[in-house]
Amino acid sequence: MIATIPAGVIVKRGDWRTGVGGTIWNGEVGLAGGSRLEWHWAPLRSLINLAFAADWRATGSGTNLGGRALLGPSTTTIDAMSGSADGTLLQAIQPDLPFTCDLPLQLEFPRAKLDGSGQLVEGTLTSEAGSCAPKGNGVPTPVPALILSAEHVGTESRLRLAPATQRRRTLMTITLGEDGAVDVRMTPEGAAALPFVGLPPGGSIKGQI
Repeated sequence: MIATIPAGVIVKRGDWRTGVGGTIWNGEVGLAGGSRLEWHWAPLRSLINLAFAADWRATGSGTNLGGRALLGPSTTTIDAMSGSADGTLLQAIQPDLPFTCDLPLQLEFPRAKLDGSGQLVEGTLTSEAGSCAPKGNGVPTPVPALILSAEHVGTESRLRLAPATQRRRTLMTITLGEDGAVDVRMTPEGAAALPFVGLPPGGSIKGQI
């Protein structure tokens, strides 16, 4: 019975998914936008870490992204994540975003730990030029190629968004504390370049992951 537990038991419902198949050990879920996420249980890593470990890959039109995941009682750790994806991945990761994007992405994140204590993000996300628009049939805004860099310093992770060709020009900063506290801040240049985000110049949003 344990070997045949359906994958739907651990996959949350939501607009980000289109269907679930397989078991919790070797399963797959369709993502809104046409991509597919599949995972395969890694028994040795699970035993060593006393948590559910798996190798995963997301594939689809414009998406070929993979990595490793470790799911504990209160934390989720993703490491060795690399590959390409399209803008619909943002909706799958964070469905509450007030905008949608159509732009190719390239991700290289050696480690990301979310939920619980000790949260951190380290890596880089780059995008090609594309467009983003507010949800609800908003007017699309052309978006230049961007780079989001993340590094963990002391007790917080610092993320910085800038144009790929003008990396000293900060558009947005995000601070993630090890306790999950998030502080998003928009610069005046960022508000002009990214109006679909909905933050005014110098504006900020604080929250908790």
